[in-house]
Amino acid sequence: MQSRLLAVAGAAILAVVTPFGFQQAYAGTAATAGSNVRVTVDNGANGSYQSADQLGGGSYSDAVLQRCGVDRRMQNEPTLAIDPRNTSVWTSGSNDYCTVPTVGDAWPGFYRSTTGGQTWADSLLPAYNGDASTQGLSSPLHAMVLGGAHAGGDPVQAWDTSGNLFFMGNNFNRGVLNGGSGRTRDNTGDVWVATYGASDPTNTMTDGSRYLRTVILATNTFGNGHFNDKTNINVDPTTGFVYAAWSDFHGSGCNQILLSRSTDHGATFSPPLKISSGICSNQGPSITFGPAGQVYVGWQGGTGGAFAVAPGSINGAAFVASTNHGLTFTPARLVVTYVPFTSSQFSGNGARECGDAPFNCPTGFTFPRFDLAGPYLAADNVHGTIVMAFQSAQSSGQGQIEFAVSSNGGGSWSASALLAPSNTGHQFFPFVTASNGRVNAIWYDSQGDSNYAASRAPCNSVSGATTACLNVRYAESTDGGKSWASSIRVTRTATNPDYEQFGGRLVPFFGDYITVAAVGDVVGTVWTDQRNTVGAADPSGDNDGADVSGDPETGGSCTSSLTTCFDGTGGLDQNIYSATITP
Repeated sequence: MQSRLLAVAGAAILAVVTPFGFQQAYAGTAATAGSNVRVTVDNGANGSYQSADQLGGGSYSDAVLQRCGVDRRMQNEPTLAIDPRNTSVWTSGSNDYCTVPTVGDAWPGFYRSTTGGQTWADSLLPAYNGDASTQGLSSPLHAMVLGGAHAGGDPVQAWDTSGNLFFMGNNFNRGVLNGGSGRTRDNTGDVWVATYGASDPTNTMTDGSRYLRTVILATNTFGNGHFNDKTNINVDPTTGFVYAAWSDFHGSGCNQILLSRSTDHGATFSPPLKISSGICSNQGPSITFGPAGQVYVGWQGGTGGAFAVAPGSINGAAFVASTNHGLTFTPARLVVTYVPFTSSQFSGNGARECGDAPFNCPTGFTFPRFDLAGPYLAADNVHGTIVMAFQSAQSSGQGQIEFAVSSNGGGSWSASALLAPSNTGHQFFPFVTASNGRVNAIWYDSQGDSNYAASRAPCNSVSGATTACLNVRYAESTDGGKSWASSIRVTRTATNPDYEQFGGRLVPFFGDYITVAAVGDVVGTVWTDQRNTVGAADPSGDNDGADVSGDPETGGSCTSSLTTCFDGTGGLDQNIYSATITP
């Protein structure tokens, strides 16, 4: 798809060949991105984590929270939601590794802003190991944690129109081999939905500040790697019904997509409903709604193997629809096929991520995994369309974001097309949302990387040296996703996604997604960012530019992430950042 941009009286007019096969002019003022704001303030000087009790007006605190405010650890997989009752109230969450030294693993961070994302109060979901608050002890996760499920992650969020924020994720242990099988692990844990309400129902500025409850939707069962993961949640604004979906992994079996709904503001949820029958390789559900009871769910699926990138499988976007508020769904089917753009194509041995030995790969590149390829869905009910975006490998190997559109409730879909075509750089982690007749899209983009080649991992040179080359970009459509304005850069500082902060400081991890949220014309974004990470040279080793300060490989003395050593180095300082988009 080719485009030409003309500047006319401060407006952008973009002539495009749309997937519908005709010339269409997109006209509109260019969007702008605001300042980049650090969400996870854990740098000691002014960092402070509050308990759920304190967010609601109480006074409880503990050593875990105090340590979280100073230890400059990793945060990734950010979610974002904007309160439709008061668009100054934003909430976010992430996999927060500030709890590693005290809890022993990551836990879901919960962050709240009453200034439209300009300042943030950082907190943790109640029931982490060591939480003796009333909220923590009353949570059903407390018993899971006592059983060893200390880790938590995959945070996603959504608001209703009554001041309630729904926060979904999972908690688990890392798995203990039982001796019966190399694939069989005792993965205790569950998927859950927590609800935060208004501390003062008469004051919308308190929306989402008072923790109310956590409800468990499904529990992992012993054997063959059975694990609930890859969550998504959304609220139908016309009914207030809450819909939660997740991926149910069965080791070498056929993964499922399960869905539950709540019709009582998150107090209870229906038994899980399997919506993926007939399709395997299922992961990463995305939920959106039509104007009158329609529920649409899409996910990455395939025809063979346990994973969506299994050799020989046909991969693409799976889709189901409901016209009766989620009671029943159409049969699952692949509506768009594509070759997922995944990190394993850069390893040379099929590995999802590469770093230092034993995680080094034949290609010599260093990179985190990025293999959750979409699709993400958004329903533009002003224009009567459903839009999906996904990361697709082009014939050259370049990763690009593609989109497809349905104008009949998912009955048929347009041919896929490039959302923001670029001659250089890889694109991954798309996310879309619709509001007020506008479809908003964000993604990571290494456009302009001086070392770019389609055969190289993002931000890697031919010799495997890494650089800060990655940015977040944004694009919008005002015609139901049929054409898109030229993209803009959201990040003010490019980031290096390849810092080796995980697996004993041997391999990078950048999460599986970033998020854009919108209510009316208020648009916000959150992403994982490495601008505060302090790197260190390793001249006696690979000197790949991916090693971090404090690591013994670089002459440091920090041998364990369970000590305070790394706190002062900044080597593990991965953060969540946010920005406001002005359409």
